Amino acid sequence: MICLKTLPEKGTSGYHGKCLERLFGDKEVDLDLPENRKDLVSKMPKQTKGFSISGVQMKCQMAIEDKKLKLVDHNGQFIMKPSPEEYANVAENEHATLTLMDRIGFDVPPCGLLRLQDDHLVFIIRRYDRDFETGMKAHQEDAMQALGITNEDASNKYTSASYEEVLKMVIKEAGMAVAMELLLRLVFSYAVGNDDHHLKNISFYHDPMFRLTPCYDVLASSLYSSASENPMALPFFEDREALPSYYGNMGNGFYAGSDFIELGVRAGLLEAAVRKRISQLLRKVARLAPAAIHDSYMPDEMKEKYVNLVRQRLTFLDVLDYTNPKPTREGSR
Repeated sequence: MICLKTLPEKGTSGYHGKCLERLFGDKEVDLDLPENRKDLVSKMPKQTKGFSISGVQMKCQMAIEDKKLKLVDHNGQFIMKPSPEEYANVAENEHATLTLMDRIGFDVPPCGLLRLQDDHLVFIIRRYDRDFETGMKAHQEDAMQALGITNEDASNKYTSASYEEVLKMVIKEAGMAVAMELLLRLVFSYAVGNDDHHLKNISFYHDPMFRLTPCYDVLASSLYSSASENPMALPFFEDREALPSYYGNMGNGFYAGSDFIELGVRAGLLEAAVRKRISQLLRKVARLAPAAIHDSYMPDEMKEKYVNLVRQRLTFLDVLDYTNPKPTREGSR
Protein backbone atom coordinates (compact mmCIF):
# COMPACT_ATOMS: atom_id res chain seq x y z
CA MET A 1 0.00 0.00 0.00
CA ILE A 2 3.02 2.25 -0.53
CA CYS A 3 4.87 1.17 -3.69
CA LEU A 4 1.97 -0.70 -5.40
CA LYS A 5 4.27 -3.66 -6.06
CA THR A 6 3.55 -7.29 -5.24
CA LEU A 7 4.30 -8.51 -1.72
CA PRO A 8 6.67 -11.50 -1.66
CA GLU A 9 4.92 -13.43 1.10
CA LYS A 10 1.40 -14.07 2.35
CA GLY A 11 0.01 -12.83 5.63
CA THR A 12 1.89 -9.55 5.58
CA SER A 13 0.53 -6.22 6.76
CA GLY A 14 0.24 -4.90 3.22
CA TYR A 15 3.66 -3.21 3.26
CA HIS A 16 7.24 -4.04 2.36
CA GLY A 17 9.67 -3.40 5.18
CA LYS A 18 11.78 -1.13 2.96
CA CYS A 19 8.68 0.88 2.03
CA LEU A 20 7.73 1.37 5.68
CA GLU A 21 11.26 2.54 6.42
CA ARG A 22 11.23 4.95 3.49
CA LEU A 23 7.90 6.52 4.46
CA PHE A 24 7.97 6.32 8.27
CA GLY A 25 11.68 5.97 9.00
CA ASP A 26 11.03 2.70 10.85
CA LYS A 27 9.79 -0.61 9.46
CA GLU A 28 8.50 -1.56 12.92
CA VAL A 29 6.14 1.42 13.26
CA ASP A 30 2.70 0.56 14.65
CA LEU A 31 0.05 1.44 12.05
CA ASP A 32 -2.84 -0.18 13.92
CA LEU A 33 -5.23 2.78 13.84
CA PRO A 34 -8.38 1.94 15.81
CA GLU A 35 -10.64 4.53 14.20
CA ASN A 36 -13.22 3.70 11.60
CA ARG A 37 -13.88 6.42 9.07
CA LYS A 38 -16.74 8.00 11.00
CA ASP A 39 -14.75 8.20 14.22
CA LEU A 40 -11.66 9.45 12.43
CA VAL A 41 -13.47 12.30 10.67
CA SER A 42 -15.20 13.31 13.92
CA LYS A 43 -11.80 13.69 15.57
CA MET A 44 -10.06 15.42 12.69
CA PRO A 45 -11.42 18.98 13.11
CA LYS A 46 -9.82 19.05 16.56
CA GLN A 47 -6.51 18.03 15.02
CA THR A 48 -6.26 20.46 12.11
CA LYS A 49 -4.66 23.44 13.84
CA GLY A 50 -2.52 25.27 11.31
CA PHE A 51 -4.23 23.74 8.29
CA SER A 52 -7.12 24.98 6.22
CA ILE A 53 -9.66 22.59 4.77
CA SER A 54 -9.38 22.83 0.99
CA GLY A 55 -12.80 22.39 -0.55
CA VAL A 56 -14.31 19.24 0.89
CA GLN A 57 -11.07 17.33 1.41
CA MET A 58 -10.11 17.35 5.08
CA LYS A 59 -6.51 17.12 6.22
CA CYS A 60 -4.85 16.45 9.54
CA GLN A 61 -1.37 16.07 10.96
CA MET A 62 0.12 12.80 12.17
CA ALA A 63 3.37 11.96 13.94
CA ILE A 64 5.20 8.93 15.23
CA GLU A 65 5.26 8.81 19.02
CA ASP A 66 6.71 5.79 20.82
CA LYS A 67 6.86 3.92 17.50
CA LYS A 68 3.12 4.45 16.97
CA LEU A 69 1.47 6.66 14.36
CA LYS A 70 -0.94 9.09 16.02
CA LEU A 71 -3.09 12.12 15.25
CA VAL A 72 -1.49 15.32 16.54
CA ASP A 73 -2.45 18.99 16.55
CA HIS A 74 1.04 20.41 15.95
CA ASN A 75 4.54 19.45 14.78
CA GLY A 76 3.17 16.71 12.54
CA GLN A 77 5.56 14.71 10.39
CA PHE A 78 2.83 13.63 7.98
CA ILE A 79 -0.41 14.85 6.43
CA MET A 80 -3.28 12.40 6.31
CA LYS A 81 -6.39 12.78 4.13
CA PRO A 82 -9.44 10.51 3.98
CA SER A 83 -11.62 10.51 0.88
CA PRO A 84 -14.56 12.93 1.13
CA GLU A 85 -17.95 11.28 1.23
CA GLU A 86 -18.91 13.22 -1.88
CA TYR A 87 -15.93 11.90 -3.86
CA ALA A 88 -15.19 8.25 -3.24
CA ASN A 89 -11.66 6.84 -3.50
CA VAL A 90 -9.88 10.19 -3.76
CA ALA A 91 -7.22 8.79 -1.39
CA GLU A 92 -6.54 5.83 -3.67
CA ASN A 93 -6.59 8.14 -6.70
CA GLU A 94 -4.01 10.54 -5.25
CA HIS A 95 -1.80 7.67 -4.12
CA ALA A 96 -1.80 6.07 -7.58
CA THR A 97 -1.12 9.40 -9.30
CA LEU A 98 1.79 10.38 -7.07
CA THR A 99 3.21 6.85 -7.33
CA LEU A 100 3.14 7.25 -11.10
CA MET A 101 4.88 10.63 -10.80
CA ASP A 102 7.57 9.05 -8.63
CA ARG A 103 8.14 6.23 -11.12
CA ILE A 104 8.46 8.73 -13.94
CA GLY A 105 11.14 10.61 -12.02
CA PHE A 106 9.39 13.63 -10.53
CA ASP A 107 10.30 14.71 -7.00
CA VAL A 108 7.55 13.21 -4.80
CA PRO A 109 7.55 12.88 -0.99
CA PRO A 110 7.14 9.33 0.34
CA CYS A 111 3.42 8.52 0.53
CA GLY A 112 1.07 5.59 0.94
CA LEU A 113 -2.27 4.33 2.18
CA LEU A 114 -3.44 3.37 5.67
CA ARG A 115 -6.26 0.93 6.36
CA LEU A 116 -8.71 1.73 9.14
CA GLN A 117 -10.70 -0.86 11.08
CA ASP A 118 -13.65 -0.52 8.73
CA ASP A 119 -11.30 -1.16 5.75
CA HIS A 120 -11.55 2.47 4.67
CA LEU A 121 -8.27 3.61 3.09
CA VAL A 122 -6.79 7.01 3.83
CA PHE A 123 -3.90 8.75 2.11
CA ILE A 124 -0.76 9.72 4.04
CA ILE A 125 2.25 11.69 2.82
CA ARG A 126 5.42 12.80 4.56
CA ARG A 127 5.64 16.57 5.01
CA TYR A 128 8.35 18.10 2.85
CA ASP A 129 8.19 21.49 4.58
CA ARG A 130 10.04 20.34 7.70
CA ASP A 131 13.01 18.11 8.46
CA PHE A 132 11.75 14.63 9.32
CA GLU A 133 14.30 14.06 12.10
CA THR A 134 14.58 17.51 13.70
CA GLY A 135 11.18 19.01 12.91
CA MET A 136 12.85 22.21 11.68
CA LYS A 137 10.67 24.08 9.20
CA ALA A 138 11.92 24.70 5.68
CA HIS A 139 10.98 28.10 4.31
CA GLN A 140 8.70 27.82 1.31
CA GLU A 141 6.13 29.92 -0.47
CA ASP A 142 3.48 29.17 -3.05
CA ALA A 143 3.22 30.85 -6.45
CA MET A 144 0.72 33.41 -5.17
CA GLN A 145 3.17 34.57 -2.52
CA ALA A 146 6.09 34.49 -4.96
CA LEU A 147 4.13 36.74 -7.33
CA GLY A 148 3.06 39.08 -4.52
CA ILE A 149 -0.64 38.24 -4.83
CA THR A 150 -2.85 38.48 -1.75
CA ASN A 151 -4.95 35.58 -0.57
CA GLU A 152 -7.91 37.71 0.50
CA ASP A 153 -10.20 36.07 -2.04
CA ALA A 154 -10.10 32.28 -2.32
CA SER A 155 -10.72 32.51 -6.07
CA ASN A 156 -7.42 34.39 -6.54
CA LYS A 157 -5.57 31.10 -6.80
CA TYR A 158 -7.44 30.50 -10.07
CA THR A 159 -7.78 34.00 -11.51
CA SER A 160 -4.92 36.26 -10.44
CA ALA A 161 -2.14 34.94 -12.70
CA SER A 162 -1.46 32.68 -15.66
CA TYR A 163 0.93 29.78 -16.17
CA GLU A 164 2.98 32.03 -18.46
CA GLU A 165 3.45 34.57 -15.68
CA VAL A 166 4.49 31.88 -13.22
CA LEU A 167 6.97 30.37 -15.69
CA LYS A 168 8.47 33.80 -16.47
CA MET A 169 8.92 34.45 -12.76
CA VAL A 170 10.62 31.07 -12.34
CA ILE A 171 12.99 31.75 -15.26
CA LYS A 172 13.91 35.08 -13.68
CA GLU A 173 14.43 33.67 -10.17
CA ALA A 174 15.80 30.19 -10.88
CA GLY A 175 16.59 29.76 -14.57
CA MET A 176 15.30 27.71 -17.47
CA ALA A 177 15.92 24.26 -15.99
CA VAL A 178 13.56 24.86 -13.06
CA ALA A 179 10.97 26.45 -15.36
CA MET A 180 11.18 23.41 -17.66
CA GLU A 181 10.54 21.15 -14.68
CA LEU A 182 7.43 23.16 -13.81
CA LEU A 183 6.21 23.02 -17.41
CA LEU A 184 6.58 19.23 -17.38
CA ARG A 185 4.56 19.06 -14.16
CA LEU A 186 1.80 21.02 -15.92
CA VAL A 187 1.90 18.66 -18.91
CA PHE A 188 1.69 15.68 -16.55
CA SER A 189 -1.27 17.22 -14.74
CA TYR A 190 -3.10 17.59 -18.02
CA ALA A 191 -2.18 14.04 -19.09
CA VAL A 192 -3.75 12.54 -15.94
CA GLY A 193 -6.74 14.87 -15.72
CA ASN A 194 -5.57 16.98 -12.77
CA ASP A 195 -7.66 20.08 -13.43
CA ASP A 196 -6.78 21.74 -10.08
CA HIS A 197 -3.13 22.76 -10.64
CA HIS A 198 -3.72 26.26 -9.30
CA LEU A 199 -1.30 28.85 -7.87
CA LYS A 200 -1.29 27.40 -4.36
CA ASN A 201 -0.40 23.97 -5.72
CA ILE A 202 2.88 25.34 -7.07
CA SER A 203 5.46 26.04 -4.35
CA PHE A 204 9.12 26.97 -4.01
CA TYR A 205 12.01 26.67 -1.60
CA HIS A 206 14.34 29.65 -1.17
CA ASP A 207 17.26 28.14 0.72
CA PRO A 208 19.91 27.48 -0.49
CA MET A 209 18.46 28.50 -3.84
CA PHE A 210 15.10 29.22 -5.47
CA ARG A 211 13.68 25.89 -6.66
CA LEU A 212 10.50 23.85 -6.80
CA THR A 213 9.31 21.94 -3.77
CA PRO A 214 8.32 18.29 -4.24
CA CYS A 215 5.00 17.55 -5.93
CA TYR A 216 1.78 17.45 -3.90
CA ASP A 217 -2.02 17.50 -4.30
CA VAL A 218 -1.93 15.79 -7.71
CA LEU A 219 -4.76 13.44 -8.68
CA ALA A 220 -7.08 12.69 -11.57
CA SER A 221 -9.70 15.14 -10.33
CA SER A 222 -11.48 15.31 -13.69
CA LEU A 223 -12.71 11.74 -13.09
CA TYR A 224 -15.23 13.33 -10.73
CA SER A 225 -16.53 15.79 -13.29
CA SER A 226 -17.85 15.46 -16.82
CA ALA A 227 -17.04 19.08 -17.66
CA SER A 228 -14.25 19.78 -20.17
CA GLU A 229 -14.53 23.56 -20.17
CA ASN A 230 -11.60 24.03 -17.77
CA PRO A 231 -9.15 21.15 -18.26
CA MET A 232 -6.48 23.25 -16.50
CA ALA A 233 -6.89 25.46 -13.45
CA LEU A 234 -5.24 28.64 -14.80
CA PRO A 235 -5.28 30.51 -18.10
CA PHE A 236 -2.19 29.77 -20.17
CA PHE A 237 -1.10 33.26 -21.13
CA GLU A 238 -0.38 36.62 -19.54
CA ASP A 239 -3.14 37.98 -21.77
CA ARG A 240 -5.68 35.89 -19.92
CA GLU A 241 -8.32 36.28 -22.60
CA ALA A 242 -6.00 34.80 -25.24
CA LEU A 243 -6.12 31.10 -26.10
CA PRO A 244 -3.27 28.98 -27.47
CA SER A 245 -3.20 29.04 -31.26
CA TYR A 246 -4.15 25.39 -31.69
CA TYR A 247 -6.77 25.33 -28.93
CA GLY A 248 -9.47 26.75 -31.21
CA ASN A 249 -8.89 23.98 -33.73
CA MET A 250 -9.49 21.18 -31.23
CA GLY A 251 -13.21 21.87 -31.21
CA ASN A 252 -13.75 20.03 -27.94
CA GLY A 253 -12.45 22.26 -25.16
CA PHE A 254 -9.15 20.40 -24.71
CA TYR A 255 -5.53 21.36 -25.25
CA ALA A 256 -3.03 19.84 -27.67
CA GLY A 257 0.67 19.24 -27.27
CA SER A 258 1.43 22.27 -29.41
CA ASP A 259 -0.44 24.44 -26.89
CA PHE A 260 2.04 23.49 -24.16
CA ILE A 261 4.93 24.08 -26.55
CA GLU A 262 3.52 27.54 -27.27
CA LEU A 263 3.21 28.17 -23.53
CA GLY A 264 6.83 27.24 -22.92
CA VAL A 265 8.12 29.32 -25.82
CA ARG A 266 6.09 32.40 -24.82
CA ALA A 267 7.49 32.12 -21.31
CA GLY A 268 11.02 32.10 -22.68
CA LEU A 269 12.01 28.44 -23.02
CA LEU A 270 13.68 27.09 -26.17
CA GLU A 271 11.23 25.37 -28.51
CA ALA A 272 13.50 22.45 -29.43
CA ALA A 273 14.15 21.69 -25.77
CA VAL A 274 10.46 21.95 -24.90
CA ARG A 275 9.49 19.56 -27.70
CA LYS A 276 12.14 17.03 -26.70
CA ARG A 277 11.32 17.07 -22.98
CA ILE A 278 7.55 16.85 -23.50
CA SER A 279 8.00 13.94 -25.92
CA GLN A 280 10.19 12.11 -23.39
CA LEU A 281 7.61 12.68 -20.66
CA LEU A 282 4.73 11.41 -22.78
CA ARG A 283 6.60 8.22 -23.58
CA LYS A 284 7.15 7.58 -19.88
CA VAL A 285 3.50 8.27 -19.04
CA ALA A 286 2.36 5.90 -21.79
CA ARG A 287 4.73 3.18 -20.63
CA LEU A 288 4.22 3.42 -16.88
CA ALA A 289 0.65 4.67 -16.32
CA PRO A 290 -1.26 1.43 -17.07
CA ALA A 291 0.54 -0.60 -14.39
CA ALA A 292 0.39 2.16 -11.75
CA ILE A 293 -3.35 2.54 -12.33
CA HIS A 294 -4.20 -1.17 -12.58
CA ASP A 295 -2.13 -2.06 -9.49
CA SER A 296 -3.72 0.71 -7.43
CA TYR A 297 -6.46 0.33 -4.83
CA MET A 298 -9.06 2.20 -6.88
CA PRO A 299 -12.19 0.23 -7.85
CA ASP A 300 -11.97 -1.53 -11.21
CA GLU A 301 -14.48 0.83 -12.81
CA MET A 302 -12.41 3.86 -11.76
CA LYS A 303 -9.22 2.21 -13.00
CA GLU A 304 -10.77 1.71 -16.43
CA LYS A 305 -11.94 5.33 -16.57
CA TYR A 306 -8.51 6.55 -15.50
CA VAL A 307 -6.67 4.50 -18.14
CA ASN A 308 -9.06 5.70 -20.83
CA LEU A 309 -8.63 9.31 -19.68
CA VAL A 310 -4.83 9.04 -19.94
CA ARG A 311 -5.06 7.46 -23.40
CA GLN A 312 -7.32 10.27 -24.57
CA ARG A 313 -5.07 13.00 -23.19
CA LEU A 314 -1.95 11.42 -24.70
CA THR A 315 -3.72 11.41 -28.06
CA PHE A 316 -4.40 15.13 -27.68
CA LEU A 317 -0.87 15.87 -26.51
CA ASP A 318 1.10 14.30 -29.33
CA VAL A 319 0.71 13.02 -32.88
CA LEU A 320 2.65 9.85 -32.08
CA ASP A 321 0.73 6.71 -31.19
CA TYR A 322 0.68 6.69 -27.41
CA THR A 323 -2.89 5.39 -27.23
CA ASN A 324 -2.12 1.68 -26.92
CA PRO A 325 0.97 1.25 -24.77
CA LYS A 326 1.87 -2.23 -23.69
CA PRO A 327 1.11 -2.68 -19.96
CA THR A 328 4.20 -2.99 -17.82
CA ARG A 329 4.83 -3.66 -14.16
CA GLU A 330 8.08 -1.73 -14.30
CA GLY A 331 8.33 0.43 -11.22
CA SER A 332 11.86 1.76 -11.58
CA ARG A 333 12.93 5.00 -13.11
